[in-house]
Amino acid sequence: MKQNAERTADQLGITKIQRVLVVDDDVASRKLMRKTLMREGFEVIEAENGEQALAAFDEQRPDLVLLDVEMPVMDGFTACMKLRQRKDADHLPVLMVTGLEDMDSVNRAYDAGATDFIAKPINWPILGHRIRYMLRSSETLVDLAYTVQELHSNRARLTNAQRIAKLGSWEIDTETLLMTWSEEVYRLFGIESDNRTASLSELLSMIHEEDREQVRHWFSLALKTGDANDINHRISNPNGNVRNVYQQVEAIVDQDGKVTQLHGTIQDITERQKFEDKIRELAYFDSLTGLPNRDSFKMHVDQSIKAADRQKYKLAALFLDLDDFKRINDTFGHTFGDMLLKSVAERLQDCLRANDFISHVETAAFTGIAARFGGDEFAILLTNMHRSEDAAIVAQRILDSFTHSLTLSGHEVVITPTIGIATYPADGDSTEILLRNADTAMYSAKRIGKNNYQFYNNSMNANARLRLTIENQLRKALERNELQMNYQPQLEVKGNRFVAIEALVRWHNEELGNVPPSDFIPVAEESGLIIPIGEWILRTACTQLKAWHDTGVAIERVAVNISVRQFMHPDFLALVKDILDTTGLDPEAVELEITESLLMADVESAIQILHELKKLGVLLAIDDFGTGYSSLSYLKRFPIDRLKIDQSFIFDITTNVEDAAITKAVIAMAKSMDIRVIAEGVETIEQLNYLTEKNCEEVQGYYLGRPMPAHEISALMASHKVSRQDKE
Repeated sequence: MKQNAERTADQLGITKIQRVLVVDDDVASRKLMRKTLMREGFEVIEAENGEQALAAFDEQRPDLVLLDVEMPVMDGFTACMKLRQRKDADHLPVLMVTGLEDMDSVNRAYDAGATDFIAKPINWPILGHRIRYMLRSSETLVDLAYTVQELHSNRARLTNAQRIAKLGSWEIDTETLLMTWSEEVYRLFGIESDNRTASLSELLSMIHEEDREQVRHWFSLALKTGDANDINHRISNPNGNVRNVYQQVEAIVDQDGKVTQLHGTIQDITERQKFEDKIRELAYFDSLTGLPNRDSFKMHVDQSIKAADRQKYKLAALFLDLDDFKRINDTFGHTFGDMLLKSVAERLQDCLRANDFISHVETAAFTGIAARFGGDEFAILLTNMHRSEDAAIVAQRILDSFTHSLTLSGHEVVITPTIGIATYPADGDSTEILLRNADTAMYSAKRIGKNNYQFYNNSMNANARLRLTIENQLRKALERNELQMNYQPQLEVKGNRFVAIEALVRWHNEELGNVPPSDFIPVAEESGLIIPIGEWILRTACTQLKAWHDTGVAIERVAVNISVRQFMHPDFLALVKDILDTTGLDPEAVELEITESLLMADVESAIQILHELKKLGVLLAIDDFGTGYSSLSYLKRFPIDRLKIDQSFIFDITTNVEDAAITKAVIAMAKSMDIRVIAEGVETIEQLNYLTEKNCEEVQGYYLGRPMPAHEISALMASHKVSRQDKE
């Protein structure tokens, strides 16, 4: 065994063979540890329990002990305590191996004298690095302990020890802030000592500018209270070399408790920091692709769930598996397979760039993290989502990106992914459940044919697919001339004649059929398509009204609904002016309907835009009045021409006392402010008669006419009158 260790050590360039005592009652575990450590150049001795471990230590004096917790005869805790009682075992590194995850067990391990602990299952690739780091730290501690013992007798040896350990010392007088530095401090800072007195300000000038304020605060606290924790920071040498250092401080106080002097140490830990960073990289990142690994991904999910709870966001986990990857790997070899996996990782990261989201959904602000779980399995975390459908957008973007073939080492291949999606909190309230359900969804997607995505929740999957289908088809609706304009007449009650129409868009799609506005208008809003669609509606309605005016059809005005995104768009005012100029329509023939919630989202901006619209001469109406804020104080500030009472109050107006009272109050309030009132949703003669009695000026609804094409409106207007008798 020792010859094997020597042979491995020679291959690795290790000059000193270090001995590790492995203590475990499980034969398989010992064999795995022995094989792993011997591969790293260590000599390994074994023991089955605590008693054998003590005997082995006495006989062979190992450099480190790898000690299992749960063993017969004598457990690991007891064995560790007894080891610490042995001579020359004060600084012996003891790494306890435990399958116990509770903090009591961890605390008990440290109380027993353990240097550190590692949890099962063991991450074998980094075990050797972990042990070598502990051995180096142990050697440093031993060197430092010996150095401290010799300080009082030999200053030259102290200076040499500080140089070896890259550890300098300093003192500061709290009255003058003058400092005494050891030779190693000057060496760390890269300046000559010249037997001069240094100062605190000079030391601070050597601190890296990004850390300087933190260190200044640290010294201030130590000078005032004598109590400051250890600190890590960077220093910048005159030659521009940046080093990582570690400082400790101890205060001397007088009988009144006043700090009179500070003693401190400063140690160069740059190499140690690099080593720790390398260990961290091995522990949390995939060595092939550079993506976060499974453990790192789970940590991200844990943190994101907490943030989502605080900020009321949604998040999603996507599991991705490459279809038929094994066949490609077997055909072209593992080297080619590794190249393919790296290319897949790059494509996933490209799909998660913010610009991709924004180009697809203008309102999207979510972010994504990709990880490799191992083999051909990848995972993606999406955070800051407002809607679950965003996960489907990303999944589809990934599928689309893999439609292009990959050319690697002269071979052109096509690889397709299958994706499972689980969202938080709908599909799981913890990391484990969320990831498990995403995995389940991925296998469900595999079963139905691969190269697709599936949500864990089937109903959500159907809704997300429908929404994406609507969005994709809606993007082509204008160029295909699929949108149509219908118009619903509005009656002036006093004159019993039709005076206006409301423009209402309708959509018939070859794949989806007739799509209700309640389905496609929200999608248009969220996707940003409402901007071109809204322009088309306003331009078409104004063009049609001008054509009616030119042919003598007596329609005074057209009412057009304006969405929040249209209203707040920086080019909206210019658009309205352009349409009026292009069509030649009288501005007073155009009425823009705006909802209460739109106006109240940003009152001051809304008021400014409304006044600019009034300067153009158009009429302004508040739609769905009564369902939002209905604040009289705000209403007085808006330059409104008409209030439109929401149909929810009209439906039971003849039987519901509360609805009748609200409607009556709105009419009275509007009259006092010289604002006209129109009621929508009139479906019966009783409703019409009630509104007439209460002096409502205009009405609209199915009783008077359903939304209809332009040619039917022309025929309806020819009659002018509406019967006040029940049609039955």
